[in-house]
Amino acid sequence: MRYAHIWAAKNLWRVAIGVFVLILTVFTVVISLIWASTPQLTGAADLVGLSAAVQVDRDQNGTVVIKAQNWLDATRTIGFVHAQERFFEMDLTRRSAAGELSALFGPETIAMDKAKRMHRFRARMRQNWDKLPADEKKMLSVYAEGVNAGLRALPVRPWQYLLVNASPEPWREEDSLLVIAEMYYVLQSRNINDAYAEALLRERIGDKLFNWMKPRGGSFDAALDGSVWPSAEMPSAAEIDTRSERLSPTKVSSWVATSKEHEVARDEEFKPGSNNWAVSAARSRHGVPMIADDMHLSLSVPNIWFRSQFELKEGADRKPVRLAGISLPGVPGLVVGSNGAVAWGFTSAEGDWFDWIPVRESSDGSQYVDGSQSRPFEVVNETITVRGLPDVKLAIRHTPLGPVIHAHGGRAFVLNWLAHWPGAVDARLEDMLWTTDVDAAILVAQSSGVPQQNILIADAAGNIAWTIAGRMPKRRETHAGGPRKGFSAGADVPSTWLSRESYPVMKNPPDGRLWTANSRQLGGAEGEKIGEGRGDLGARARQIRDRLREQDTFDEMALHGIQRDAEARFLNRWVSLVGRIAESQSQRTGFSEVKQIVASWNGRADADQSTYAIARTFRINIQEKLKNTWVQAAAPNFKHHLPRDGRMEYAVWSAVSEQPTHLLPLPFKSWDEFLAQELADVITQFNVSHGSLEAATWGRINAAKITHPISEALPWLGHWLNMPATPLGGDNHMPMVATKTDGASQRMVVAPGREASGILSMPGGQSGHPLSPFYGAGHRDWLDGTPTPFLAGPARHTMIIRP
Repeated sequence: MRYAHIWAAKNLWRVAIGVFVLILTVFTVVISLIWASTPQLTGAADLVGLSAAVQVDRDQNGTVVIKAQNWLDATRTIGFVHAQERFFEMDLTRRSAAGELSALFGPETIAMDKAKRMHRFRARMRQNWDKLPADEKKMLSVYAEGVNAGLRALPVRPWQYLLVNASPEPWREEDSLLVIAEMYYVLQSRNINDAYAEALLRERIGDKLFNWMKPRGGSFDAALDGSVWPSAEMPSAAEIDTRSERLSPTKVSSWVATSKEHEVARDEEFKPGSNNWAVSAARSRHGVPMIADDMHLSLSVPNIWFRSQFELKEGADRKPVRLAGISLPGVPGLVVGSNGAVAWGFTSAEGDWFDWIPVRESSDGSQYVDGSQSRPFEVVNETITVRGLPDVKLAIRHTPLGPVIHAHGGRAFVLNWLAHWPGAVDARLEDMLWTTDVDAAILVAQSSGVPQQNILIADAAGNIAWTIAGRMPKRRETHAGGPRKGFSAGADVPSTWLSRESYPVMKNPPDGRLWTANSRQLGGAEGEKIGEGRGDLGARARQIRDRLREQDTFDEMALHGIQRDAEARFLNRWVSLVGRIAESQSQRTGFSEVKQIVASWNGRADADQSTYAIARTFRINIQEKLKNTWVQAAAPNFKHHLPRDGRMEYAVWSAVSEQPTHLLPLPFKSWDEFLAQELADVITQFNVSHGSLEAATWGRINAAKITHPISEALPWLGHWLNMPATPLGGDNHMPMVATKTDGASQRMVVAPGREASGILSMPGGQSGHPLSPFYGAGHRDWLDGTPTPFLAGPARHTMIIRP
């Protein structure tokens, strides 16, 4: 028996060693395969189609410097590089736009694919491709050839496909147009969805009450032309009364509980957008105008943008040229940057870029009423391929004005969106690289097929300008007297593009300053060409404008300082209100502590500040409760979620300040009682969540969550793939925009011709491969506010690509 135990022990030891060796072997094989999929950084590679050899340098942050004979060679090469560094992210972008994610990921993404497939972007982009001019087709074809060559040159398919056990599909020319279509969706889809709910509410409560709750503008506006939107009149008790018996405290509490759960999911006041501003030569300490630009988007690893620099022996005029800025993997060219003569940057323009059109439908849903006639819906059948499961069929009903997105109550709701129009997406923006002055750049911007953007431009001759980039609709109606109705009649929907000569433009303003931040830009007839939109409150724009007016002249570092401005001017009055409540009821638990914390506030949304966290949460909770109470008082049983946004600040603050009884939620008998209870709720919430009020700092609440998409599906990889959960300062109503998952996807400051003094910082890193030396490169500088140089530094790696 003793020998049997000895024999068993020896064999168990051999088994353990064998299992360990097997695990080690599997681990080694996996790591070897992943390592084999890293981009090539040195040595030589071949790329068919080049007219001459191309040198590709990378600096310490992975900034790619392509030294080529001409632009077509550079385009082919950046396609090669994009594929090696970012093909998986490019694939996700085209699949997301086309509603084709389920073919890669299976049933988990069917709902997403259905929502996207309603827009039929794959079919639309094929049609757009067919109509492109020959030079744009040539460029996209050359880029696609470079992408596919870069993909083939990897010894092993990109590492993400190893994890999901799939193979990448080749890049097609139309896929680059899909990438642009996806940017339409990223920048405008939330406004489209929110506008639908708002239009339904406007129908229920009428224009006057709706325009008071969500006005087009107000005192926070900082329009470029100085226009001011008049304040809306507070509604009377006859128009809305929250003291109605049907608004029981139980119902109000349930609405608020639901909305607070929603608040945890996302901060509704944050929208994809951006800041930018320009100062003229007279406002520049070195005599050259400057552009500052930081585009606000969801942040991820790797970053959406790609630091790129092109040095061509032959530019558009056969002379050498250097082009620098950021590119978007999936598309050739630069999104923002400088060509030495012209610099440019974008922010999302909030305007009338879509219409919701309700039509009566037949009981079986096959027909709709058009005027006095019934017409059949055109039905387009789409097939969604689902990995591991049968295909999903989707029937999309169409009218000549667009697809039916929603249907209820005997009505179908048609979406007419500019992104669906022929000519809405093209590759014309690439011509910005060859502009030599502001006027030429304005022409390119206005005639490009991109999502509608505010563009600021500066040229080396000393000019600055603002206009709308992207094609604008020529509307058949004007509404200078006030906002348009929430829903549009079919006859009012535009059918042609606005002529370039009619675009709003502002060039060389007398004070030498221009700025945009996703809020209302203009008033009067020029503003009506842009339309109502659903813009931001304007607090960011106003603070930027005021910062620009606090100094006579600037250099690059001064403009970068404004980008990092986290002073919470917008929240000042809410902090004061919290302080007054805490002082007036200091006998209540925690109120004296709040008073002391408020007294020590530094006036900023810094990561170590508890005051900012308390006042911000207090404001959001009040706004949420009042919004839900007012909606239910004005439109009983309204079942659609009404988004909370910055525009509600006007109505909420006026109610809190003037304290009319007919706007006070039940069961409270006074506004003082309501406000004190809301502060008590914040105290309780913070003590439970964080242990104490002092520990509830803004940075603890606002810790960065910048993740890799693979870690969402495989959380155990998050430790290796995600950026650290670093406490963040800044917020959405100040220049330094920063929330957990959203913020400045880049910060650029540049003067055309002085690129060596420029700044270009970027979170999340350059490379999409975790074994790359550039994975996460530059992220720490972005966090700390350390200005990263605009131009590439000394080459750390050099590769020669041969024809």
